[in-house]
Amino acid sequence: MTEAHDPHAGHGPNVKVYFAVFGALAVCTALSFVFNWLAREEHITHLTSAGIIMAIAVLKAVLVAMIFMHLKWDWTRVYFVICPLFILATMMVIVLMPDLLLAWQH
Repeated sequence: MTEAHDPHAGHGPNVKVYFAVFGALAVCTALSFVFNWLAREEHITHLTSAGIIMAIAVLKAVLVAMIFMHLKWDWTRVYFVICPLFILATMMVIVLMPDLLLAWQH
């Protein structure tokens, strides 16, 4: 069997999913403007507006990462890149910490 007939060869979203996510992103952006307007008109507090807008921003980031960046389908591949990266970053911080502390003393 050739690789072209592999049922998992074309995994990922189709065009309808992309348009649905585009619509959701457009609605979320409009909601951000609405909550900003409500805060300026003093119908809600600025803190409430900022919290809601941040929640909407997180939702938009998750949608973009999962669909447009294909993390929903390729997470297992990305996982094996991210875990060693976090380990190496932690090791770099530990290794460079003495240099940082010694530089403050001078």
